[in-house]
Amino acid sequence: MDNEQDTQNSGSGNNTFPLHFVSREEMREPDPADGQAWTDRGNNAAANEDYETAAECFERAVAADPEDARARYNLALAQQYLGDTELAIAGYRRAIDLDPNLIDSYINLGNLYGEIGMYEESLETFQQGLELDPQSDELYLSVGDTYRLQNLYRDAIQAYRQALMLNPDNTLAADNLRDVRERVNDQYRRMMEQERRIDEDPADPTRYAELASIQLDMHRYDEALSLANQMIALDPQGRAGYDMLAAVYEQMGDAEQAAEIYQRIANQYPEDPDAWEKLGFWRSLQDRTNEAIVAYERAVELDAQRTTARFSLAEAYLEADRYADALPIYQNMVDTGKGLLQDDDLAAAFAGLAEAYNSLGRHDEAMRVSHQLLERFEDDPEGYYQLAVAYDGLNRPNDAIENYLNAIDADPLNADYYNDLADTLLTEKRYDEALEYVQQAIAMDPSLTVAYETLAQVYDALGRGDEAEEARIQARELRSATGA
Repeated sequence: MDNEQDTQNSGSGNNTFPLHFVSREEMREPDPADGQAWTDRGNNAAANEDYETAAECFERAVAADPEDARARYNLALAQQYLGDTELAIAGYRRAIDLDPNLIDSYINLGNLYGEIGMYEESLETFQQGLELDPQSDELYLSVGDTYRLQNLYRDAIQAYRQALMLNPDNTLAADNLRDVRERVNDQYRRMMEQERRIDEDPADPTRYAELASIQLDMHRYDEALSLANQMIALDPQGRAGYDMLAAVYEQMGDAEQAAEIYQRIANQYPEDPDAWEKLGFWRSLQDRTNEAIVAYERAVELDAQRTTARFSLAEAYLEADRYADALPIYQNMVDTGKGLLQDDDLAAAFAGLAEAYNSLGRHDEAMRVSHQLLERFEDDPEGYYQLAVAYDGLNRPNDAIENYLNAIDADPLNADYYNDLADTLLTEKRYDEALEYVQQAIAMDPSLTVAYETLAQVYDALGRGDEAEEARIQARELRSATGA
């Protein structure tokens, strides 16, 4: 395989072609387990576009030296070529965890996040890469593409301009900049047309709503808020202005303001289940769980068939450790949902029911429900996970380990799966394996406090006291930062 990326792939507006495999010369010296030989074989297979063989060889290289970031990078890249996106993401994150200076991992990881719609993670990854290589026009191109996918055109323009300043020959950045410019011009044309319509009838609040929607599309929040307040001034008793105000705060992600507006709407329209459900959602984001429960209960009382509100209420009960209250909601959805609920919702109901049983210590019943879930929805990750938790509760560690691994295979992006597997491996005194999985948990979610606590326990078991203390300090700092 060529060692250079075709950065001018004009057939696509997204710069998602993965970067090259690391050549032999770039690899570290081989360790006694002969990881270099496996890397050479993997590179040869990749050069012949035999990515399955390449992935197998790179897996052997990782097994030979689990701390080799470049071996993990090569494996992730092979998985990316095979279309195993989530496995590749997990691999790149672990490679970065081992070697934060491996710039190619940031580029490929950010692009993969963008492909599956995880734009916030994509941008965060690209920004981390730019801290390492602020002269990379390819990173700025990727940042621009990610902003463009979210209709954040002004930010996209700045990123494309930066890419072109660094490399005037980056034709893809130039093409995408022209495309974004045209989109912005179209938004301004729509905005001016709506301004003209308001001028024709300044007393019509619906015309302000249409203009506010355009401003929201352009992420011009101050202007949208001003228009929403004008709507309220024109019709203080009407709902449209408050709905628009709530929509603006929702898009801004301002939980406090959104919750207050929905509280006002719910008070004004107490028979509206949608207002109560949205109030519950934003109260949950404020960690005001009891108030969220009250709102969700009201939404379900008003509309007993409102699936999203029922799920949210059950989840809030679990969050509040009210497992016995959550259980009948999930049971009812399982009993009545076949043929009525979408498959994803029905699977979530089974998983929620199993979680409620596990939380109540009723592990045999959790096993039964988990098996039902897996029979109906093969390889459902939560089915495997709840089954593993049940086996843990029944002191069947080998069965638990098998099902944690199944859950990870089905959903490689869930940090909790790795951490809980590490916990069980630690209990079984399989310390090296526990270390591998808890480190992967932290690589997937560096804010997962419990994983640092698990890591400290593993280091203690391995006699690595200084590293254990460092992990405990990180856990305390995270708990302090989150108020947990």
